[in-house]
Amino acid sequence: MKTNKSEKSDLEWYGVKVLYKNLVIGEPNAEKLDENYEDHQIFEESILLIKARSFEQAYEIAEKKAKESEDSYTNVYGQIVKFQFVESLDAFLLCEEDGLQSGTEVYSRFLHIAKEESLEGVLSRHYPEVIEDETEKIRKSFILRNRDFN
Repeated sequence: MKTNKSEKSDLEWYGVKVLYKNLVIGEPNAEKLDENYEDHQIFEESILLIKARSFEQAYEIAEKKAKESEDSYTNVYGQIVKFQFVESLDAFLLCEEDGLQSGTEVYSRFLHIAKEESLEGVLSRHYPEVIEDETEKIRKSFILRNRDFN
């Protein structure tokens, strides 16, 4: 199906934030347990770049793409991990069709924080993955940089 120029000009770029959950199934192989093993839930926020005519259409497209990216694999501990779409969280209008270029803001949000809260407090509560102490340095570094492990 061909689209005419006026239909194409109605398209705009959106950033749509979606949430995934890694559902871990089964017990870990005790022989493979190491200092990097953690028994907790893992969620992933992802921002998808979507070209659409409206916020509603951007959500629809993002949710379809997110569901298409669902997958499962066996982790290094012998457990099945199902990567599942949970829901779309937010959308952000980026720019019109021809406005996308290097440096375009893909997403932003405002955090409302009490004046007394320290920067370290904000980072540890909202972005714990960037906080490292000596005991966690290897573990967090390994997890953040090893995409296959996640």
